[in-house]
Amino acid sequence: MLQLSEEQLNTLNKEALIIIVASLQDQLSSMREQLDTANAQLSDTNRQIELLTEQIRIMNQRKFGKQSEAAAGFEGQLTLFDYFNEAEVTQDPSIPEPEEISEIVISSYKRSKAKGKREEDLDGLPARIFEHKLSEEELAEKFPNGYKELPVEIYKRLHIIPETFIVDEHHVHVYASKTNDGTIMKAPRPRDLFRNSIATPALVASILNGKYVNALPIERQSRAFKSNGINLESNTLCNWVIKSAETYLSMVYDRIHELIYDSQVIHADETPVKVMRIDKDKIAGGKKTYMWVYRNNPRTAKHPIVLYDWQPSRRADHPRDFLKGFSGTVVTDGYQVYHKIGKERQDLQVAGCWIHARRPFADFIKSVGTKNAKDSVAFEAYEKITELLHLDNGFDDLSNKDRQKQRQLVLADKVDAYFVWVKEKYAQVTHNSIIGKALAYSIHQEQFLRLFLTDGRIPMDNNYAEQAIRPFTIARKNFVLMESSKGASASAMIFSLAETAKANGLNTYDYFELLLSELSKHQDDHDRSFLEDLLPWSKNVQLKCPSKYKKS
Repeated sequence: MLQLSEEQLNTLNKEALIIIVASLQDQLSSMREQLDTANAQLSDTNRQIELLTEQIRIMNQRKFGKQSEAAAGFEGQLTLFDYFNEAEVTQDPSIPEPEEISEIVISSYKRSKAKGKREEDLDGLPARIFEHKLSEEELAEKFPNGYKELPVEIYKRLHIIPETFIVDEHHVHVYASKTNDGTIMKAPRPRDLFRNSIATPALVASILNGKYVNALPIERQSRAFKSNGINLESNTLCNWVIKSAETYLSMVYDRIHELIYDSQVIHADETPVKVMRIDKDKIAGGKKTYMWVYRNNPRTAKHPIVLYDWQPSRRADHPRDFLKGFSGTVVTDGYQVYHKIGKERQDLQVAGCWIHARRPFADFIKSVGTKNAKDSVAFEAYEKITELLHLDNGFDDLSNKDRQKQRQLVLADKVDAYFVWVKEKYAQVTHNSIIGKALAYSIHQEQFLRLFLTDGRIPMDNNYAEQAIRPFTIARKNFVLMESSKGASASAMIFSLAETAKANGLNTYDYFELLLSELSKHQDDHDRSFLEDLLPWSKNVQLKCPSKYKKS
């Protein structure tokens, strides 16, 4: 617009002034609209930045922060790891260092050792006796008038013979008739584990125990054998592992799979694992597949059972097939596949996990710090769910019927209040924020989270499944991926037997050796009744394979 001087404006008539003012008003209105649009865009940008910052903070916490949820609600509490790094954890740079430090010496307290502890730890181990005596000449010199021997002093020390290999030579005696009538007989010998193979039950059991209990990859075991002069290639060891699972261990696995259906409550979970070759197709970088785990509730089941099931995908077909003979309750983490199966069947219901409902709130609190989160929605939600879990833990010693009654009396109203509060807060927060998504999880899972109130046998969480799948995730960090689908299926069976054996208090190496030794004798038997005597909880197995490990 042309800029007019004061004299020119004084000479303008009324119509010209009205036109100029109207034009200025239009320009001002347009500028206000542009400013409002810019402010709205800036607000959206700031909100997106806040959401991204929140997500980065949560990811950093999950990657580098403390993993325990229990510590989220307690200000200043140190974990065991923190005690070893107490100086770094507790230091405050704002506090000046003292000019002089006076040393105070406090007498230390020494914990008295439990009597008989060493004898208890060493009891049952094979022993070598070393006699330490004085010679007759020394005794005659010290005791010229004769001597008598007092009770010996016994000192015990623990010795180890690492990776001891022994060759078993089977000399089969052959007999023929003196009359040369053609009659020839051979003495019986144990059946080979694998035809024309040097593998023995003890050797294969050691390999299985190394990989599936101690997370030692096959390649490392092969290198360890070679360092001891035993040339066993990793391909050979892998073949033994797969053959032992397919030929022998699968019989026990299938029987335990049938018996888990007797449980009234089963916990389920799954975790990804990469497999390089599916059937005969090799996939660059490996394909993302899944290891599923199913575990009965050891508190209510007759015998604890842990079963792994490898599958090439995360589709509903896999748990649908695995659970086809089961009637009862499946406790899960909220994965929709289980809910889909629950809708298909009248005899199967799905219960939710309150720990999963609490976890995103705990992650938020740990990411910002307990002090900064005190007045947040996340902290309030965390406290409400923690209270429910704490109260329910107090009913653990009750019968299923009494536990259900106490839940109705003590927890039902609190659960109702929680969901009312969640829906109220959800309307006040940004829905795609961390807190919004966490609140939405509780709202969408309400039907399944409430189910524990109807049955005293149903726990509030899916911790049993998460505990059962942890050994696999630890081993996965070592071997990263699996070579083939056959190897993955074999691994599922062997992990199942190892974890079920541990849950029943067995020495896993002894159990694997026992299974391979006995199952090779019954490979051609049509009657499978012999399997009952090889299950982890059978009296025979409990006597032959007890574990000395005791939880503190």
